[in-house]
Amino acid sequence: MFTSAAIRPVPPHQDETMSENGFRLYDMIDVFANDGWWFGFISGKIGEEYYVYFPTTADNIAYPRHVLRFHQE
Repeated sequence: MFTSAAIRPVPPHQDETMSENGFRLYDMIDVFANDGWWFGFISGKIGEEYYVYFPTTADNIAYPRHVLRFHQE
């Protein structure tokens, strides 16, 4: 019997894929909001919040780092 990890490996731990300074301008990311992951781009950073541009809606919204991850297919 296969385990779920054998069928689809778990993604790398986020700390292993994030640069020391966090996300960079124009990084492709996913945001966990409204019960799902949404694709966008980092458009800026003010203080501890990252601004994310969503190309499908043209919204630009600020989020804390803990709800962001690098984009995954």
